[in-house]
Amino acid sequence: MKKRQQGKMFLRISFAVIIIVLYVSIPVSHAQNIGKITIGIAQWGSSPDYERSVQGFKDGLKDTGFIEGKNVEYIIKNPEGDFDGQVKIIEAFVKNKVDLIYSLTTPGTLAAKSVTKNVPIVFSIVTYPVEAGVIDSLDSSGNNLVGTRNYVPAARQYFFFEKLFPHTKTLAFVHHRGEPNSVIQFNEFKEVLAKRKISVVDVAAIDLEDMRKQLESNIEQFDSLYLACDTLIQTGGDKIAIELSKKNKKPNFSCIEGGVAEGALYGNVADVYTIGKISGKKAALILGGTPPTRIISETLREDYILVNKKTAEELNIVIPQDILEKAAKVIE
Repeated sequence: MKKRQQGKMFLRISFAVIIIVLYVSIPVSHAQNIGKITIGIAQWGSSPDYERSVQGFKDGLKDTGFIEGKNVEYIIKNPEGDFDGQVKIIEAFVKNKVDLIYSLTTPGTLAAKSVTKNVPIVFSIVTYPVEAGVIDSLDSSGNNLVGTRNYVPAARQYFFFEKLFPHTKTLAFVHHRGEPNSVIQFNEFKEVLAKRKISVVDVAAIDLEDMRKQLESNIEQFDSLYLACDTLIQTGGDKIAIELSKKNKKPNFSCIEGGVAEGALYGNVADVYTIGKISGKKAALILGGTPPTRIISETLREDYILVNKKTAEELNIVIPQDILEKAAKVIE
């Protein structure tokens, strides 16, 4: 069994190396010879993280010779978190015969998938693309989609938070009710924290107002809060949860970079610009003729740790030196 697992790991690493070689070997002249390309970008919502992802995607394509205004045109639409609005946007992209679609988030990408099986779709900020039914596997999607995921294991996220605040007995898991990726993540956190004898309370909100009401009513029951990787958190839920947690002196940590910038104590997150850039390079491979099924969907492995020193001071928490040294950003 061990040899079989090692063999699978070797194949995955080998395949990843091949893909990296392909990334760096796409000649700029080849991109220029393809002709004028039109790409539809479905941003899903208004968030600095989404905007950074889109910029990363464009920069990834630019690195391979697809220059905006020269040989590529972007049509950017934003349904503001509305699934039906996303479907209409994707339908319009298909009608306008775009060459490729870039889709953000799990619900946004599931909407895109429901519309077309022919136009290539590259996704990002999708935490659990296999478990949520976006693709068949990370190695081969089995359909017209491929992309990058913003997944960081729950155990890894909590490992560093526990160093900052080792006193948690009850953690509030704050998320969007019914959103597939955060439901899966909730179960992962429950399993990980059960081994530490920590209770995880499900704070599942239908909208921002519901989130505020639930937290205001129950916040005294929690020692700390976790802000999940979902669209409600990314589009305003983080601000509400952080405001109430700081007001009540409850440490919190976030799944997204924007959450730490807003005042969450800490986050071990995916760098949305970097995974967006990788998605852009996958798009370049597709535009060059490689089917999505022959490109792997990727996860960044490196820790991208962010800490908010100002929030730590407000909560009288001393940030250990080893975390400061590992941090990609320290917000003063």
